[in-house]
Amino acid sequence: MSVLDNLPEEIGRWPRTAATEAAIAFTAEHAPEWLLNHSVRSYFYARSIATATNLVAGADYDDETLFLATVLHDIGLTDAGQGPNRFEVDGAFRAARFAREHGLSDVAADQIWDAVALHTSSGIAPHKHVICALAHFGIGADIFAFGVENVDRAVLDAAHAEFPYLDLRKNIHDQLVHQIDEKPSKWVPLSFVDTVYRNYRPDNPFPGLDELLAGPVRPD
Repeated sequence: MSVLDNLPEEIGRWPRTAATEAAIAFTAEHAPEWLLNHSVRSYFYARSIATATNLVAGADYDDETLFLATVLHDIGLTDAGQGPNRFEVDGAFRAARFAREHGLSDVAADQIWDAVALHTSSGIAPHKHVICALAHFGIGADIFAFGVENVDRAVLDAAHAEFPYLDLRKNIHDQLVHQIDEKPSKWVPLSFVDTVYRNYRPDNPFPGLDELLAGPVRPD
């Protein structure tokens, strides 16, 4: 039985395929409840934003691809997606592999890779392709309330009632910091992960912008 069974009408339908059912089961198995809830809400917010901007599933974007991109977007924060890179990139590789393993095309898997890898990249994701943009907007609306005015109010209320927030932002930050503490290679300068890590570890030894600028200059 899926966590998406018997949803209230206000949330709406989801693309029920073998791949999407496997994705929600995989995320539910490996992610804590707060992360699973965020991933699910992000899909419904992304789809609501698509509707608000007159984008039609099946014509303007593939709903199955969007579902996998959003539901798997934080898999890099779990043991199932753990690797040597920043969590978005580790998650992108795991999500794209998952998509291919479950029959999606290389084109769809590449779109999922982009959407997961760039979901924290505000100046880039909206300009890549529609799956990448919608995933970015849906995720941002949930965790930071960016563009939340474009999500239908009934969808917002029903999704939060069905999938509670559970101190999402602090939990994500704690997990990100824990990963970098355990594996410093996951830190990247001048990035989202860097910003979060510096807030939690102000005495960390990683170089800042001034130190990077003061470093050796490569010859022409």
